Amino acid sequence: MRDITIGQYYPADSLVHSLDPRTKLMAVLLYIVGLFLVKNPLWYIPFLIITLTEFRMAKVPFNYFLKGLRPIIILLLFTFVFRTLATPGDVMASFWIFEITREGLHKGIQLASRIALMIVEASLLSYTTTPKEMADGLAEAFRPFKKIGLPVDEMSVMVMIAFRFIPVMLEEAGELMDAQASRGVEFENCSVFTKTKNIFSLLMPLFVGSIERSADLAMAMEARGYSPGRERSKMFPLKYSPKDRYVYIFSILLLILSVIGRVSGIL
Repeated sequence: MRDITIGQYYPADSLVHSLDPRTKLMAVLLYIVGLFLVKNPLWYIPFLIITLTEFRMAKVPFNYFLKGLRPIIILLLFTFVFRTLATPGDVMASFWIFEITREGLHKGIQLASRIALMIVEASLLSYTTTPKEMADGLAEAFRPFKKIGLPVDEMSVMVMIAFRFIPVMLEEAGELMDAQASRGVEFENCSVFTKTKNIFSLLMPLFVGSIERSADLAMAMEARGYSPGRERSKMFPLKYSPKDRYVYIFSILLLILSVIGRVSGIL
């Protein structure tokens, strides 16, 4: 749990950090839409190159990025194996009651690659955007939906609080693991089953602690006069810059190329 970096902010002085949060939100959204339009797994390589370039521009260390992938490795393996064995088609190999098909292998690589790239791109958003910037960006981006009754401001505050709680809960989980380890509970040199059982024993105190922290936060917000739905002024209003326009143009071109490739069958 100490190695989980997804959802945490990485401070740096970079071009990506300086972009407007609305620009980053829209760029990630268009990236994911284009990613799901692509069928051929070979075309995920350009998307991977784009993501690695973005990490380079954001000055986020590559080992930091790899460390954040550890928690989803099991999910990716399960997705790949399940999709490979559950898809009918031309049988390449078989064992017991399972069959590996050419179509299943293709679908497994496709789905696992999509999930990995999507999570990595979304994690870059959290690495380069503070929770407050994220909340302000969401509130401004979805401002038109407020006219139809969508609680935009409340949703943005919820997102900000959720991102704020991620490092706090990870730190508390680390402290619980240290406390359990001092009492003889194994988390490292043990079997996968034992490690999983010991980690599950941390969930209840972690859940109770998060509930208590949520209650304290609610009382603190009420004491400071927070009222849901009330219009509030901002000390630093969001403003677009020329570099934001270039990112919008690139993201839209990427989406257009993905649509053209999907329609023509090239991708």
